[in-house]
Amino acid sequence: MSRSTGKLIREGLIWSTLGVLLSAALVAAVGCLAYRKSVTLEMSWKRGDYRYGPNFIHLESACLSNPVPGCFCSLDITDTSKEFADYVESFGRNGVPVKFYVDYDRNHEVVGAILEGVAEWPEERFHIKERSLGTGFRMLPNKRPSGGHLNNPADCFPKSVK
Repeated sequence: MSRSTGKLIREGLIWSTLGVLLSAALVAAVGCLAYRKSVTLEMSWKRGDYRYGPNFIHLESACLSNPVPGCFCSLDITDTSKEFADYVESFGRNGVPVKFYVDYDRNHEVVGAILEGVAEWPEERFHIKERSLGTGFRMLPNKRPSGGHLNNPADCFPKSVK
């Protein structure tokens, strides 16, 4: 066996073994999930941004599982078309129904969420970087600041769904 053939076999075995180990770790992690459910949040919207332009859409709702005042969940759609921005604007002052695939563990706790669609617009129409939900705190007038703990994205959804 030549030296290059031996090297090729060793390197091939190393990468194959690493691939099997990573696949096993992924299967083990996914095995912790009990179920996935589609959950809709009614989100307020704001159009336009100095950085991203007039078709930027910011979607926001209050946290459903975090009682701390000022807790919010948000989704920013930056790579959007005028068509989509006009569509969101057509909701007027009403909230926009935003659907998420929500993953729950065996204890019915939220362990993940990703965008399923905005009203009738499916997830495929959005860039992958726009499908994650963010959480944050905002200072509210006449409210004493208190310490808060964020559990993203669990704070955005009902605590347990059975």
